[in-house]
Amino acid sequence: MSQEHHLDALVVGTGFAGIYALYSLRKKGLNTKAIDRAGDIGGTWYWNRYPGALSDTWSHLYRYSFDRELLENYPLSRKYLTQPEVLEYLRHVVEKYDLRKHMQFDTAMTGAKWDDRTRTWAVRCKTGDVFHVKYLVMAVGLLHTPNTPDIPGIQTFQGEAVHTASWPVELSISNRRVGVIGTSSTGIQVVTAIAPKVKSLHVFVRRPQYTVPSGDQPWTPEELSHIRKSYPQMWSDAFASAIGMGFPEPARKFLSLSPADRSRILEDLWQGGSGLRFMFGGFADLVIDEAANEEVCQFLRGKIAGIVRDPQKRAVLTPKELYARRPLCDGGFYEAFNRENVFAVDVQKHPITEVTRTGIRTADGEHYELDVIVFATGFDAMDGSYAGMTIEGRGGGQNQDLYTQWRRDGPATYLGMFVAGFPNLFLLNGPNTAFANVPPLTETNVDFLVDIICRAEEIAAGTGRPCKIEPTPKAQQEWTGIARAMVESTLFAKVPSWIVGKNVPGKLEYSPLFLGGLGRFRSILAEEKERGYQGFVGPLGGAKTQAHL
Repeated sequence: MSQEHHLDALVVGTGFAGIYALYSLRKKGLNTKAIDRAGDIGGTWYWNRYPGALSDTWSHLYRYSFDRELLENYPLSRKYLTQPEVLEYLRHVVEKYDLRKHMQFDTAMTGAKWDDRTRTWAVRCKTGDVFHVKYLVMAVGLLHTPNTPDIPGIQTFQGEAVHTASWPVELSISNRRVGVIGTSSTGIQVVTAIAPKVKSLHVFVRRPQYTVPSGDQPWTPEELSHIRKSYPQMWSDAFASAIGMGFPEPARKFLSLSPADRSRILEDLWQGGSGLRFMFGGFADLVIDEAANEEVCQFLRGKIAGIVRDPQKRAVLTPKELYARRPLCDGGFYEAFNRENVFAVDVQKHPITEVTRTGIRTADGEHYELDVIVFATGFDAMDGSYAGMTIEGRGGGQNQDLYTQWRRDGPATYLGMFVAGFPNLFLLNGPNTAFANVPPLTETNVDFLVDIICRAEEIAAGTGRPCKIEPTPKAQQEWTGIARAMVESTLFAKVPSWIVGKNVPGKLEYSPLFLGGLGRFRSILAEEKERGYQGFVGPLGGAKTQAHL
């Protein structure tokens, strides 16, 4: 039954960011509720239930740091976390803090409109519920909206077609003919997991990607003891580091070392595991120096050549582009292609032309008979998470609909959290946020958000009128420009991927991440607070306009 709700704050989403935002706002005494379109908590980890789903961050730092007892006592078993383990951890956190009673599931937000007279948001949901709130906190995630290619004939397929972002728990792939489209993170994980179980597996490869071993294995008792004793320093180091992943980030330049030393370090990184560590834990310039990057590519191509025995499969799986996408790791991806039932199909050379009633046809006329088609084609990242929601800011009208505005001009934010023209709207881990491990990034963003809301509440108590939190257009323009310039100065800008908005046909290309590092990002937030929020308009920050008086 639909209802009218009046709250201080509404959190949209119950993944890592939504749970911590709900906890933090309620701890400050704000009447806050969280909604989610899903049937339970988890966000990304609720929906992505495909076989092989695994964190790419080490398990001891893929968790919250705010509760020392929770941090030290919640069990760890292996270096990485499976999807069920992440989901169980988040459920434990929710139960520990009795947050479930403040959550409402199966409640998809469809739109929100700012009322400048009352200085509140009216948030509409598919259920008919309307939430009237001072503060609207969007915790919908970076990778939320699946990207499914529009292939002719897909509706005629008589088998089962699924996207990894909405994997049916009842789907069985055992002894069936399966086709997987895509070889990014999800594709690599699902291929590795299902290869031993299926009758045949055809992997349709358009842009092969480099992937390194994950190095996943059980933590030893000695390692666990060291982790728990070292948590304060580990988290301090993570928050001060560039990407917050828990490994050293050396400042050495690749070409400053001898060829023998370079080879030795690359081999150590390969053997140690972790795609993120391989890209960022050995050298400081692999995504900046093209000559260094190309030598690393040669090393990785050599590894592929040494693993994949079949020349045809090896040729299809070997990337020719730079090593400049999201770094990947796996538990035996290349080894899977040594199985007689696993095949690599080059759809860069021979694109998919149609899906038929019984399979997939490519441009060379080949037809692949399939029972299941798996779209491991990723997401409409960052701004795509806001598709299907009409968020109207100050002034209303289509020109002030957030998603429409972003699709026309490219996403612009201040600090990855605030948008000019949209007072009291907060985007957790939104466009132009820092590129870093999600839990420490989330805590960083939520803590800043809570601080600025508390300051606004103090001002409101003193003036007797609600205080709006909104960045100046100048601050937003400068921050967005900084983020874009950073990405464009790296090799990421030279390789098509979601990091530069090049994975969705027709999408405006842009640079949605701040690559200056988590530690630097935290310093910028601290400086903003110390300066009295000068990047904001009105009583909060000092920059006055007629619309905010």
